[in-house]
Amino acid sequence: MSLLTENNTIRALLRSLDEHNEGEWDHAERVAVYASAIGFEMRLSDEELRVLRNAAMLHDIGKMRVSASILKKVGQLTEEDFFMLRLHAQIAIEVIEEFEFLEPCLPAITLHHERWDGKGYPKGLAEDQIPLEARIIHVAETYDILVNGSPWRQPLTVDMAFQEMSDHAGTQFDPQVIHALNACRDKIQPLGT
Repeated sequence: MSLLTENNTIRALLRSLDEHNEGEWDHAERVAVYASAIGFEMRLSDEELRVLRNAAMLHDIGKMRVSASILKKVGQLTEEDFFMLRLHAQIAIEVIEEFEFLEPCLPAITLHHERWDGKGYPKGLAEDQIPLEARIIHVAETYDILVNGSPWRQPLTVDMAFQEMSDHAGTQFDPQVIHALNACRDKIQPLGT
């Protein structure tokens, strides 16, 4: 498959997701920019960076099969809402499994909500059990949510976001990925929403 065809496929998938929940396309692009900057700082190979970027673009693609009413809900989510929302990481497999070129992205997509301390989901993996690309996307996505806000959270300043993320290095986040985030801070100023 040509690179153009791959890019067009990813764009089509993102367009469908954005139609289901407006704003997902912009979020995906920002996360991909941040993840790529972190990956470059961590000296990933060109192929690893390509897989990371594709996975970052599609990290929330499973939300296509989560009720829009849950995705757009403002305020406190119920336990059932959280259960359904958390399924998006695993549902992604069903959405993209037919695209062979995306198979290398699946671990990063399905495990991007795992935490360094093992308290994440869906498998409760910890530290190096979590693929590096998933750890990077976790940091990039969190940064994007912190600086751009979400329906359930007001945005923070860049300084506040960096401080909050640094405070959680070694618990929620891989300390090496946070170090790389801090090292490329000037390259990842918040992109507009």
